[in-house]
Amino acid sequence: MRKNWIVLLVAAICGSAGCAETAPPEWPKECVGRMQLALPGEVDQAALLGNQRFRDPFQYSGPSMSFPDGEKSEWGESLRFRITHPLTDEEKKLATKKAVLNKGSHPINIKTGSNVVWYMAIDWPNEQYGPRLIDIDANFLLSNGVYLSWGGSSKDEAGFSKIKTELESSISQARPRALFDVPHQPGLCLPYVFIPDDGQYEHSIDMTYRLKEHPDITVRLQSNTAESTLVKGDSRKPASNDFRAYLFWGGFIPTTQSNRSLWHLPAKRPMTLAGRPGLETFLAVVYRDDKSGEENYVYHAVAQGDPDHPEEAPDVQLAVVQNRQSAIKRGITPLTEKEVLKLAQQIAVSVTVRPVR
Repeated sequence: MRKNWIVLLVAAICGSAGCAETAPPEWPKECVGRMQLALPGEVDQAALLGNQRFRDPFQYSGPSMSFPDGEKSEWGESLRFRITHPLTDEEKKLATKKAVLNKGSHPINIKTGSNVVWYMAIDWPNEQYGPRLIDIDANFLLSNGVYLSWGGSSKDEAGFSKIKTELESSISQARPRALFDVPHQPGLCLPYVFIPDDGQYEHSIDMTYRLKEHPDITVRLQSNTAESTLVKGDSRKPASNDFRAYLFWGGFIPTTQSNRSLWHLPAKRPMTLAGRPGLETFLAVVYRDDKSGEENYVYHAVAQGDPDHPEEAPDVQLAVVQNRQSAIKRGITPLTEKEVLKLAQQIAVSVTVRPVR
């Protein structure tokens, strides 16, 4: 009996990414927002396909995040940013044509280097339906062929002026970034793009990678400005790790026909993620559209950031998601339960705030 209790105690202490695994030093590092992580070799990253980005939104549904070969990614949206894979020459012409048609009521003159920049700012006098609203939509064609869109809105001229300053001082300085290029200056990492800033620009960035050696595995890392109380003296607190885990699985479970936790007592385990106290969970799922009935394995980890230092210690979420069919259709054997967990915890322990000089 005593031996069994010792085993349970060890599992409770070392059932976290910070204790159970370490990331091999040879794994290349990649960055997401203000975070970085290590990945096991070559990957494909998710972004918008140019042939979908410029489709008529009234005729088609909104474009989905996809990998370069067209396989869709369930994740990868970044608040206020929309980014394509490098465009073809024909797609660049289409982007130029559509951007020229967008004329706003507030001219914005932007001085920039090698980027081609278009913008529109539309003043909506919505007295009949609500407060006045000024929308800004800025579009950039970077030298690496990537098309970056950024948006903001304001209800008055003062807010508009602030957004315009943001656009001119930071967003318009966007520059190409190669995969596994991790800058050591303050700023935000996005697919194919780095945006330098003063380290205080609020962000919400969600990026997804598919492993080339194991295409059944996608890795999603989310970096958000840490949630804080809205007003000084407000009694409300930022969402707990437990609640954030609940929200993740609440959105994921509907895509499955069956699911079960692979951990018991407890199903949610304490761990350390990016130097912050967090929670990890690990489930076996059968996807709703999978007729084989085979289980896939999904790992999720979450850590609440520091409300007093919301950019220096952002809110972080990591998901390592298996889809066996993505490997099988390529003639590759999917990873086992133990292999998925080991890989996921190795990646989790590598997640840190990106060091800057």
